[in-house]
Amino acid sequence: MTTNSTKLPHVYSPEVQGRRERLGVRLLIVANGSFLAAMMFTWFYLRNLNTNNAWLPKGVHTFSVASGWSAGAGLILAGVLHGIGIQNISLRRLTSKLVLVVLVIGAYLEWHQMAHMPFIAQDADSRPFYNGAYASSWVIMAGTRMFAYLISIFVALGLVIRGYRVTLNPILEEWRQRTAGSWFTWVAIAGFLSAVTISFR
Repeated sequence: MTTNSTKLPHVYSPEVQGRRERLGVRLLIVANGSFLAAMMFTWFYLRNLNTNNAWLPKGVHTFSVASGWSAGAGLILAGVLHGIGIQNISLRRLTSKLVLVVLVIGAYLEWHQMAHMPFIAQDADSRPFYNGAYASSWVIMAGTRMFAYLISIFVALGLVIRGYRVTLNPILEEWRQRTAGSWFTWVAIAGFLSAVTISFR
């Protein structure tokens, strides 16, 4: 004898679903923040230790201070624009598009810098290598920023698409906007801290 039972998916209230999504984003922020803090510590530790002048070997070129700020500016501006969209619902669709555009431009600038690193040297067999601790630390910091850009672009694209949906639960949508706001606030802070760190050459 068999019995057929239909299992309905469990539906959570918008508040419960919003809290769970916010928790997931906050855990990602904690993980990303821990990594950034470790990279900042490594940067200043190696810079100040400078064993055998290995931080910047003789003849190694560096990026300008302005280049670090130009690469991080997209993250900072995205945080500001999303904050405006949270405060003013009538501007939300516009600001979500602007956030996406700013992040794409910022990611391109970051990629462009990574593709034109001035500190790559060649050994006797013409194999490229990063010359000095500054070079290695810069690459890791740039990778951290690029990760922030890629995740942020994904979040921003989702917000733009949601802006064109007709039926949205207003409570859950507000939770999601504020959850995205937590992420964009964090990446703005991370972009600022990263730019400050790599300003010390």
